[in-house]
Amino acid sequence: MCNLFLISGFSKLRRSRLLCPLILQQLGLTKGSYPMKYQHYLFLFLCLLFLTNPTWARKKKILVLHSYHQGLNWTDNITRGMQSIFEQHDNLEVQFEYMDSKRNSDPAYLVEFAKLYELKHHNIPFEVIIASDNNALEFARKYQNTYFKDIPVVFASIDQFDESLIEGMTNVTGVTEFIDFKRTIQEALRLHPKAKNLVVINDNQTTSAIINRNHIKSFWPDIKTDVNLVFLENLSIDELVDKVNQLDDSNIILLLNFSKDKEGNYISYQENIEIIREATQLPIYSSWVFYLGEGIVGGMLTSGFEQGKLAAQIALRVINGEDINQIPLVTSGYNSLIFDYNQMQRFDISPDQLPEGSQIIHLPLTLFEKYKTYLLLISVFLILICIIIFYSRYIRKRNENRLLAINKDLKVNRTRLLRMLDSNSDGVWEHNFKSERLTFSKQIWLNLGYDPDRVKNTLEFVYAHIHPDDQAKVEGKRLDCLKEITETFEVVFRICNANQEWKWYKGKGKILDRDDANAPTNMVGTLTDITERKLAEEQIQEDEKQIRASEKRWRSLIEQAADEILIHNFSGKIIDANSSACQSLGYSHKDLLEMNYADLDSKYSAQNLVDYWNKLSPDKSSINMESIQKRHDGSTFPVEINLSLIDLEEDQLILAVVRDISKRQETERKVLNAVIETEENERRRFAKDLHDSIGPLLSSINLYLSALKQTDEAEKKQSIIKVSREAVNEALVSIKEISNNLSPHILSDFGLEKAINSFTQKLQVSERINISFHAENLNERLNEQVEVVIYRVVTELIHNTIKHAKAENIEINLSREKDELKLIYIDDGIGFDTRKLESDKTNGMGLYNILSRVRSLNGTHKIKSNLVNGGMMAVLSVKLESGAK
Repeated sequence: MCNLFLISGFSKLRRSRLLCPLILQQLGLTKGSYPMKYQHYLFLFLCLLFLTNPTWARKKKILVLHSYHQGLNWTDNITRGMQSIFEQHDNLEVQFEYMDSKRNSDPAYLVEFAKLYELKHHNIPFEVIIASDNNALEFARKYQNTYFKDIPVVFASIDQFDESLIEGMTNVTGVTEFIDFKRTIQEALRLHPKAKNLVVINDNQTTSAIINRNHIKSFWPDIKTDVNLVFLENLSIDELVDKVNQLDDSNIILLLNFSKDKEGNYISYQENIEIIREATQLPIYSSWVFYLGEGIVGGMLTSGFEQGKLAAQIALRVINGEDINQIPLVTSGYNSLIFDYNQMQRFDISPDQLPEGSQIIHLPLTLFEKYKTYLLLISVFLILICIIIFYSRYIRKRNENRLLAINKDLKVNRTRLLRMLDSNSDGVWEHNFKSERLTFSKQIWLNLGYDPDRVKNTLEFVYAHIHPDDQAKVEGKRLDCLKEITETFEVVFRICNANQEWKWYKGKGKILDRDDANAPTNMVGTLTDITERKLAEEQIQEDEKQIRASEKRWRSLIEQAADEILIHNFSGKIIDANSSACQSLGYSHKDLLEMNYADLDSKYSAQNLVDYWNKLSPDKSSINMESIQKRHDGSTFPVEINLSLIDLEEDQLILAVVRDISKRQETERKVLNAVIETEENERRRFAKDLHDSIGPLLSSINLYLSALKQTDEAEKKQSIIKVSREAVNEALVSIKEISNNLSPHILSDFGLEKAINSFTQKLQVSERINISFHAENLNERLNEQVEVVIYRVVTELIHNTIKHAKAENIEINLSREKDELKLIYIDDGIGFDTRKLESDKTNGMGLYNILSRVRSLNGTHKIKSNLVNGGMMAVLSVKLESGAK
């Protein structure tokens, strides 16, 4: 660089040497008329001038490396933008190099281009290099250390910029190109609301085309629309024309890139818009300004010209000594909403439909714009004449109307004030302290039901209608204003209406006029009917009183309840607990309110409890369950829990009533043991009776028969036979007695209803279970076999309920309708799987065999039970023989 500087300096000195005689000659001095030293002085002066003047110093060299070729609209626009900045500076020398990568993208070509660059520019000392579009930036990144070492790089028009594009580079910044396809698409869809398809034309061959396509696909889901996104890409020119020709009016077109068809044919931007424009009459949108005026409606258009300007401005900052690494990336300033008025007219789009700030080209001038200067001059002339005329009249009348206007304003303001007060209340009043006159507006008396023409505007008349208890209060407030203790009047009182009903009113007023001594003379105010509000307040107070009383009663009942009562939310957080819960569990009330219900349950996990609670709903607001609770000291006890839903407006809570069933379970165990013991005693008694009564008789009969065989005497045989008969009869009597113990004689003597009633009354003596028995139309005896079977069914069902169901109540209904006997048996115990009933044949003469005997009578039975909610119902029906007993 030093050598070049010296060469340039000597060249300038040589030019100075040649200029000296010419300058002296222009001054009228010939070669012989001035001393030679004048020429030497002038020569030195010119040398200094050439070497110190910056405009004659060495020019700064800038290389612009374009990705595409000269003549491409986009590239030429960027060039024009740069030149618009560089042309303002004389010390710059700009060289343009075109990679032509749009028409030649083969890697071998790019290698050859690098060789060409080395031949042309490798040794040129560029101050800065501008890389236009992605391919140029990639070339600069790849060869920075080879050709551009230590030379700042400014990039421009980098589509979908990412930091990876400059990875490994130093001394680099520039202008990114974020093309706002999204805004263009949104405006196109808004301006064409009937469109069903957005057709995107893209060649999908070049790098930028692929980037743009993927970018549109990435944000398309964010556009909430039913319009289909369709891509026309990888097509030949003819295929593209054919596809576009087939599009109907439900489509709009977004033109991206179609610089190269699938056959490798290059197509310029001018050509592709002309091809599409001639192939369709549909609206076309794009995001590049070079398509504007060529057939597109418009959109959020990216300007290459503006990007070129921005890149050139950064380059100038670098040349002027600014550190490139301190210059931030430029990401905006090149996108604008621009539309073509001619295309807008084709598709009935008015300027009012465009977004605020949109630019419109080809917009015709209005009449005002054509003749704006003349119209403005005429308007100004007319305005001046009108001003002169009106001003002269105004001056003439201003003085004479001033006093009248002031007086009128006072009256109007007073009237307006009274009307405003009247319209914002139930009426206005005015009180004159001097005359003691109190005037109510007609609206007040009408609201009270009086005839305004018959009322008197005096204090005595008004006070006569005010409640006696409120008169002193009203008078006291009035005197406070008269004595100037206060300037405002405010009181609530009752006044009687025409129906002799007391109405609540709120009176408000303020002193309006004063005399020369500043004493109050007049007060104006309003009256507002607050009867409904007072009644509502009284009702609210009464409701609150009742609520507090109800809450007190409820709390008293809760506290007096013997069972635990816990209130908790659906996550188990305990909200409240009664004293029984504290005593039963061994916790204080404060401790319980800090606990979760799951902490008290030792049978179920927290999740199992939540599953139970979630079964509660407005349709099923109560469920029962059994569990085991854990006391504070670690001991446990069985409980029965009734869960009820408390549905509040702001929340839902659960009321848990918990009953200790340890005593009940102990009683059930005792009853069950007693039943078992009774059955065993009965079996032993039956065996003893058979052994003691029937055994000896049968042995005697056996002896008599043996003796009968050994004798031939007729008389003796007759005696033996007689004794044997007596023994047989005695055995029969014994058998009958034993049989009566197995089948109660009350069943055979008095019938089925009396037998069942007697059996249930005996069981209720224990008070552990409540049995309700009802019988209808059983006045006549039934078939003996039917009575026995039904009796055995009832007793076995009761026995099963006591033994297994843990029920508290049993309901038995037995009725006869014509030739049908029906038994309905219901308990509220725990449920069971009825499908296992038929397979349970291990209980001897249990329920299975009893039900089998029902079927032997041509009867039917149905048994239902719910494993979750509990309870059992058995329905038996037996057909009776007509008239049979």
